[in-house]
Amino acid sequence: MSLFVLLAGIIIHPAPSGSQPATTNPIQGSQIIFNDPTPPSQGTPTGSRRGGASRTCYRSEETLTALVPIQNQIVFGQTSVAHPAFWFYLPTHPDRPMTIEFWLQDANDNLIYTTQITLSDRQSGLMQIAVPSTATPLAVNQLYTWTLQGSCQSQRSAESSSLVVKGTIQRTRLDTTLQKQLTTATPLEQAKLFAAQGIWYDTLNALASAYRSNRNDRSIANAWNTLLKQIGLESLAEKPFLPAGKDVSNRNP
Repeated sequence: MSLFVLLAGIIIHPAPSGSQPATTNPIQGSQIIFNDPTPPSQGTPTGSRRGGASRTCYRSEETLTALVPIQNQIVFGQTSVAHPAFWFYLPTHPDRPMTIEFWLQDANDNLIYTTQITLSDRQSGLMQIAVPSTATPLAVNQLYTWTLQGSCQSQRSAESSSLVVKGTIQRTRLDTTLQKQLTTATPLEQAKLFAAQGIWYDTLNALASAYRSNRNDRSIANAWNTLLKQIGLESLAEKPFLPAGKDVSNRNP
């Protein structure tokens, strides 16, 4: 198995429900290994990671994409924080500015957070949407549904176009050992620790933060490429990071 890791550079270990990750220290390895957890068998909708094709405002070869794993059509990831951040790839929209709307709901469809952003910059890239600390905190072990819709209207017609991605997030609790390890770990080491535990959103945010600040660091760049390749989104690894958009909705609960 170790020879395979050295040659291929990546390996995915789907963790059976209820099982514990290996006890070896993930920081000591040269690669980041994401142990994709099994989504809960009850109450997890399928979702959609890609927004599908559109012929009005978007280039046909690009699509709105959520940076999150997918298993058997279930778009699912975990976090350990009360107010998580999500990452999306926004395609080029050459005709008009794009309006994106994000909302997060609990299992009873109660609104946790919503924001609407208008993007005048037509460049494609990766954008983070963070749930602010003023929103209701996520409860441990509960499932929440997030949705992102991107829309615009073509200059050539009155027809509007929209793309939608949707998935489920669950908050999990960190054990005391992991909490202690995280306090002295670098951002890259933190990402490896989160990945070993299958905590996707914390892994992605720690690594994205490190990569944005140190794009010339080969070890961080390799980890970023490896992580996205493990979930089948390696084509997005070289995409630029977009600045945060301005909330124009004034509808946050």
